[in-house]
Amino acid sequence: MSTLFDSIPSWAYIVNVVVLILIGIALHATFSERSRLKRLAYRDTVTGLYNRNGLDRFWKKYNGKGNLAVMSLDLDYFKEVNDTYGHHTGDMLLRAVGKDLRRVTNKHQQAYRVGGDEFLIILKNCEQDTIEILAGLILGKICRPYYIEGRDIAITGSIGISMADGQHAEQRRMQEEADIAMYRAKRMGKNRYTVYKSGEIREISKVESIRLPKKKSSAN
Repeated sequence: MSTLFDSIPSWAYIVNVVVLILIGIALHATFSERSRLKRLAYRDTVTGLYNRNGLDRFWKKYNGKGNLAVMSLDLDYFKEVNDTYGHHTGDMLLRAVGKDLRRVTNKHQQAYRVGGDEFLIILKNCEQDTIEILAGLILGKICRPYYIEGRDIAITGSIGISMADGQHAEQRRMQEEADIAMYRAKRMGKNRYTVYKSGEIREISKVESIRLPKKKSSAN
C-alpha cells in the first residue's frame, strides 16, 4: 500500500535536507554573531579589559555579600606619552598595562578600563592586607619602563582605594571615594596609593620607580 511519502521524489528529500542544513547554519551564525557583539559591548577594544558597560553589569549583579574594595588607578604622565610619541604608542602602552593588570588579578579581582588612562579594579572578599599587597604589586609593575617600538617609556601610577562590607557597598559612593583618594595620591607626589577610610585619607605606601641605567655614550 503506497503512502503520501512514496509519491514524493527522492530529489525532494535531498532538497529539504539541504534547506534544513542551510537554515541551521544561518541560525548558528546569527546566534554566534549576537554572542560576539554582546561580548564586545562589555569589552574595551584597546586593552581587552571590561569597559564601563561591564562595570555597570557587575554592580547590577552584585549580591552584597562579603567585603568589597574599589581601586581607582590613573597613569601618571600618560598625556606626555601621547603628546610626545602619538596616540598609537599611547594605545600600545595602555595595552601593555592591561596585560599586567590581567596577570596580577584573579577571579575575585576584576580590572576595568573606564576612561583614557583610567582603570578600576574591584576586589571581592579580600582582606585589607591583600588589597594593599595588590596595590603595591600593580604600582611596582607599572613603574618599570615599558619597551614599546624600540624605546623605553617610563610612567608611574596613582591609586586610590575605597573599602566597604557588602551591605554598605554602593557604586557611586565607593567610586567617588576611590577617585578622591587617587587624586590625593597624585598631589602627594604620584607613584603611590592612598586609602579612603571613615571620611579620611591616609597614605599607605609609595613605590620607588625603577629606572633603567643610562647608556654610556660611545667614544668618537
